[in-house]
Amino acid sequence: MQMMRKWISIFAIAAAFLLTSTQVSAAALSFKIAPSEQHASKLEQQVQAWVDALSDQPQFQSWKRATAAIVPLGPGTHGWLVTFRLDRLPVGYMIVHATAEGGFVLGEYGTGMHPAFDANTLYSSMVRQGLFTTYAEAIKKPLHLERLYVSPVLAVWKYVAANQETYYLDAWTGEALPITDQLWQEQTKALVANVDKPALSMAKTTTAVQLKKLSAAAANQVFDPYERLPWLTKSPLSQEQIKHLPDLLDKRNQIRFTAELFRETVLFVYPAIGYHNWDNHSLFVAFDSVGTRYIPIDLLNQEGHFFD
Repeated sequence: MQMMRKWISIFAIAAAFLLTSTQVSAAALSFKIAPSEQHASKLEQQVQAWVDALSDQPQFQSWKRATAAIVPLGPGTHGWLVTFRLDRLPVGYMIVHATAEGGFVLGEYGTGMHPAFDANTLYSSMVRQGLFTTYAEAIKKPLHLERLYVSPVLAVWKYVAANQETYYLDAWTGEALPITDQLWQEQTKALVANVDKPALSMAKTTTAVQLKKLSAAAANQVFDPYERLPWLTKSPLSQEQIKHLPDLLDKRNQIRFTAELFRETVLFVYPAIGYHNWDNHSLFVAFDSVGTRYIPIDLLNQEGHFFD
């Protein structure tokens, strides 16, 4: 599967670092929520429809007044990153994929000040990790970055330093993962073996394309997923139990999702704190993860396990 191969110059994201601009690259397309029907593209109209459906929820009300910037995720992914900002500060994001029929599918979405591929978060994290010390140092040479989004747990900035050393930085936190090019390629190929195009797997189902309104929503309290370590002591939930995941969350059960990747060198642990059920059949599980992320349960089942 092809990945994004366009280097992003530090000069293209300088405004994002210093001014929290919505413009991350020259390919970014911004529009005010809501764009006029006359001038909005099909993608903009679809994003607006999902915003309308979500913005009645308490956590999403700020999206009614937000500005959206749409950035392609790169050749071969057939996807876009949509970042929402209010008063120039991030308030959420969407990942959108194209379907073979010419429509769009909602890959994941979330709220908070640190959305996917946020330039300010990346810059602060790179300084903290000593990848460079100051912004002035960073702009001496182009900063070679790629956005790589394969799935909700395989989403990174790929950074090639001046000495040609390669780093894979988490798309939400900017933290460096302890992996190499070989491990990244192995993991993505393993996922591709399960589905032809991981980022488009939902687009293959007819129901996923028809997301129109929320039929149910639940929001539980945030909890520390490491207070208990059920993935070490218990078996994961069965597929039959996962079918009843909304019932477990309605009962305030503390559900954890884990994904052990890259030859078991990286473990992601996400606490489930709610869900959105679209049109009575498309379930997105809510996780506390640098804000709140809503991820389709079908994608999660491909990449990890749930524990009660």
